[in-house]
Amino acid sequence: MLTEQEFLVLNSLYLKKMTSVCGLADIAGLSVGEVQPLVGRFTAQNWVMDLGDELVIQPGGMVEVESYYREVFTDPALQDGIAQWYRRFETVNTRFIKLVSDWQQSDGDAKVLDRIVSTVERLINSIGEVTHLVPRYSGYVRRFERSIAKVDRGDLDFVCTPTVDSVHNIWFELHEDALLLLGKERTE
Repeated sequence: MLTEQEFLVLNSLYLKKMTSVCGLADIAGLSVGEVQPLVGRFTAQNWVMDLGDELVIQPGGMVEVESYYREVFTDPALQDGIAQWYRRFETVNTRFIKLVSDWQQSDGDAKVLDRIVSTVERLINSIGEVTHLVPRYSGYVRRFERSIAKVDRGDLDFVCTPTVDSVHNIWFELHEDALLLLGKERTE
């Protein structure tokens, strides 16, 4: 079974799908020096494909991540706490998806953007309700805050551009992470 640090790194790539070693270190909240040897081991085990500038998780790595979720996150208190939080998240998630779609269709309407930012700020607050259960969720808060700050400075790529750590990408990863914790499949 993976160690906690191995899981943190491999899970970050599992959720991100493709990123650089530096990007992976940032997402995992670790130094490049901590991540690089793990990536080397993962590559040697064919869990990760190193494309030079980018890393891509492979099916064997996905199996390792999914097994870790099933084996480690079984505590009934954790499952109950995350399930309660997730039920509230689903409502906010529906609103967020609609707002992002409205923003894209409106060619970047500022009022819709304000509602997106407000929705993300509410999510950031709600993540605080479960970080005692899943401490690594504080990393989502850090990433959301950084992306919102970039949006506030006028860098609208950080709303939903797929090639940066945008609010939409972070949201998607958090959603996927919660589903994995609960053993659920994505329905949308």
